[in-house]
Order: sequence, then C-alpha cells, then structure tokens
Amino acid sequence: MDLLAWILSQLIEIYMFIIIANAILSWIVFSTRNSTVLRIYWLTNRIVDPVLNPVRRALGPMSRNLGIDISPFVVIILLMILNRMLLP
Repeated sequence: MDLLAWILSQLIEIYMFIIIANAILSWIVFSTRNSTVLRIYWLTNRIVDPVLNPVRRALGPMSRNLGIDISPFVVIILLMILNRMLLP
C-alpha cells in the first residue's frame, strides 16, 4: 500500500508541475508564433482542462471581477492537501 501511495503522490506532483507550466504558457502563448510553444500549450491544456474547467465554473462569479484565472491555484492547493493525506 505504501508503494501505491508513493506512486500516486509522484503523479500528483507531476500533475501540479503540468498545471504550473500551463499557467505560465498561457501568458506566453498569445505573444509568440513559435510552433513548439503552441504545441506544448495545446498538450498541457488537454491534460489540465478537464480538472480546471469545473473549478472555473464554480469560481466563475467570484473570479470574473479579479481579471485572472485563479482555478490553477485552487486545484494546486487541493492537490497538495490530497498529497499530504496520501503520505503522512
């Protein structure tokens, strides 16, 4: 069971890095024509959007006034809590 918890923990950490990369790329992608950057952004979007979209819908009314998407922060915090619960 410890091995499974460790593997899940590692996958959660990788997913958090993908969310961070996607957030950073979202700032860069609209000002570049580099096809590699666009492909990486497209790939990370396909990986993180299924998790971020429900959070975006839930936070929609609150985050519209902020002007930024805070859903990556919320998901990362939830993943960190889940990760702490997996490994004591």
